[in-house]
Amino acid sequence: MSRPPHGDPRRQLFLLKFSVGFLIFFALIILVLPGVIPKPLRIFIAVIDLLAAATIWLLGRQKFPR
Repeated sequence: MSRPPHGDPRRQLFLLKFSVGFLIFFALIILVLPGVIPKPLRIFIAVIDLLAAATIWLLGRQKFPR
C-alpha cells in the first residue's frame, strides 16, 4: 500500500503560510494598482485569489490543528 509522503512539518507549515500570504498580497496588488485589465476582471481575479488562499488556509488548519 502507498503511504502518505513524509516531510518536515515545520517546512510544510512555512510553505502553507507563505503561499496564503503570497495569494492575499497579490490579490490586494491586483485591486490597488492600475493596469490595462478592466476593473471587473481585476475584481474577479482578486476574488479567485482570495478564495484560493482561504481554501489553502482551511486545508492547513485541518492538517496542522492547534
